[in-house]
Amino acid sequence: MATKTNLVEPGRWLRNTKDGTIYGYCDLLAANPLTEEVSEEVAFPERHIPAGQKGRKSVVTLTEEDIAAEDKPEAKPKTRARVALEADASKGLDKK
Repeated sequence: MATKTNLVEPGRWLRNTKDGTIYGYCDLLAANPLTEEVSEEVAFPERHIPAGQKGRKSVVTLTEEDIAAEDKPEAKPKTRARVALEADASKGLDKK
């Protein structure tokens, strides 16, 4: 007498109809009404990109000046509250 196991069958996939989670096919999950069998192309579309499909052109054109400006942190203006906070935070520290 052969016993059924809940092992995943290779090449067959199930998808949860509520949240789209992909599972390997097994009889126990296939009996669930919230799952449907799908092909590998549907389960993993990133593996089956057509050869003729090209990427999108970049809309943003950055120059070296733009990149250098992004790397520099902006100086925050010092307010009375910030000066007081810095003075209070540095109390008791040794000055070097």
